[in-house]
Amino acid sequence: GDYNNIGMYKAVEEVVADAEDRARQASRTMPECLSAGQYGESPVWMRDYSSPNDTAPRNPMAQQMIDDALGALGHGVERMVMGHTPQHHINAALQGKAWRVDVGASAGVMSGTPEVLEIIHGGETEQDTINILSRSGKKAATERQVVEMLF
Repeated sequence: GDYNNIGMYKAVEEVVADAEDRARQASRTMPECLSAGQYGESPVWMRDYSSPNDTAPRNPMAQQMIDDALGALGHGVERMVMGHTPQHHINAALQGKAWRVDVGASAGVMSGTPEVLEIIHGGETEQDTINILSRSGKKAATERQVVEMLF
């Protein structure tokens, strides 16, 4: 593909610089309604459901926002799966509606332990089964729910 650059780079810094340049270029060519720049607020770079990592989202409106977004999608959509805000482990916030799956596995990020979110659709009559798979085995989704503080 276009990004099969094996042997093209001599140092990690070159890889990072090239990736950052591609991100800037993509942000410039993306419609304004989708991107407010690499770190701006937009559907592409929004972190309201994931930040800070491994805990309840900081934005007090996050629950209402995700409820509204899922409702607008319709068709019984129950959850979103998202990345780009590294967590120490795959986890769910906002009453299980925001699954944060970026575990920072890259050595350039957090050298996190690879994990996989497994969602087995239960069909029309049964609940979905959600597990986290890792080298140490399978964990039920209930073990990775972030508890929001209610005030």
